[in-house]
Formats: sequence, structure tokens, C-alpha cells
Amino acid sequence: MNIKLIALDMDGTTLKSDFKSITQRTEAALKAAIEQGIHVVPSTGRILGQLPESVTSIPGVNYAVTSNGASVVNLQTREVISSNYIGAGSVKKIIPMIARKNLLCEVYHNGQSYAEHRFFESLEELEGFPPDLIDFIKNKSVTVDSILEFTNAKAAEIEKINIPLLSDHNHRLLWQKFSRIKGVTLTQAIASNIEVNHRNSNKGQGLKQLCKILDVKPSEIMAVGDSDNDIKMLEFAGLPVAVGNASDDVKAVAKEITLPFDQDGVAHAIEKFALK
Repeated sequence: MNIKLIALDMDGTTLKSDFKSITQRTEAALKAAIEQGIHVVPSTGRILGQLPESVTSIPGVNYAVTSNGASVVNLQTREVISSNYIGAGSVKKIIPMIARKNLLCEVYHNGQSYAEHRFFESLEELEGFPPDLIDFIKNKSVTVDSILEFTNAKAAEIEKINIPLLSDHNHRLLWQKFSRIKGVTLTQAIASNIEVNHRNSNKGQGLKQLCKILDVKPSEIMAVGDSDNDIKMLEFAGLPVAVGNASDDVKAVAKEITLPFDQDGVAHAIEKFALK
């Protein structure tokens, strides 16, 4: 198989457990792929402002699929070359439900993450938040007084809504309620969160739009992921690869399974399937 594009999920796949760095072996594999003329494309639920410099600073990493496909970005010009926002009507149904339950949520707009400052003051007290993740969120997010007021003003341009650290009860309840909204699709990167996008927005659709620009066929793509929000990307790619720590649903759609993320699974897959 002649691989021309490698699409990589970030968290739980490419990045180390600190949520920001990559191993020397992974860096070497990415650079080797780029030297062979392969496009290396971060494909993530993160917004532009949260992309890891350890990946984006590598010369030749020129594009990224962000916000689960809601925004495809030229990293050199910072231009959004394809977008698929949630839609004002859906946003104005979802955010009031979250506000009434007094839950932390992140709203992604124009490549940046926004959340209410009152939650940031108590992040350290929340169970299930690793210290590295707390630091990441604080450094990469913008705080606002009211997420309800913010989204009312920006409703037409919201890329994604993320509700993390939900209890089992709230996860089931909100999933049921949001599923009734016809304009959105739901996914999750980890068991306790809900990610809300436009119904036609996913990593697979984002890659599809980018491939039109780069003149790359789906059969020429290798995609690597670990979570449910990677499934559409893996289904679109000619060579879908799951890391060893991936969910069972992800492994079910993969043609190959590589090592876990903390054992250089991405590097191993690139070396085995993409490099000549």
C-alpha cells in the first residue's frame, strides 16, 4: 500500500501521558514519513489553540483536522479551510441544559477553548483529573463569567461542546437528551465525557475535505486512533490502525493493531506500514 497521508489522533494515541510531548522514536518516525513526501495530519478533538507544539513544530506538518472535524486548518497560515459548526439552534438547546445542571463544559470557538472561571478555581478538587491535564486546561483555555451568555453571542460559530467528568447518571441523562436534537452527533474520547458536534462533523469528514485539497485518495491514508471519536476517521482510511490501548469498538473497525500509545504504538505503525 502506497501511503500518502497519515492521520493521527493525539491523546491516548500519539502523545505521551503528559498530554503534550512525544517520544524521540515518534518524532523520528514522523520526520521520516514527511521526508518521503507523506502528509502527517494531527486529527483530534482538540481545537487549534490546544494542538501540541511537539507535533506542529515539526517542519512539514502543515494541516490539522481539529474539533472532531469541525475545523480543518492550514497550520502555516492559520486559515480555516473547511468548517462545520454545530449551529445556533442546537447550541441554544444544549447549553441551557448544561447550565441548569451546574456542570463544567468547554466551548470551542475560533480555535480556542472557553469555560467559566468559577470551575477553574476548583479543578484541583475534582476527582479523576490528572495534574498534567489540569495544567494543560488552565494554560490552554480562556475563562468567561457566563458560558450561557458567551454562547448566546457566538452561537453560530461554535465548533464543539465538551462536557467532561460526568457522573454515570448525568452521562446517561444528557446523552439521551442530546440524542433527541436532530442537528448534532455525540461521541466521547473517554468514558466520562460527551463531545457534541454538528451531525455531519467528524474526523472522517474533516479528512475527506482535506483530501480533496491535497488530491489524496482514501485508499492512500493510514489513520491511527484509540477512542470512539476516531471511528469515522478509521472507517474513511484505507489502512485503519488501532493502538493497543484502544477501545473494543475501535479495534473492531481497524485492519491492524499496533502497540499501546505508551509503547510507541504510532512510531511502530509508521515504521511497519508507511515507511519504504
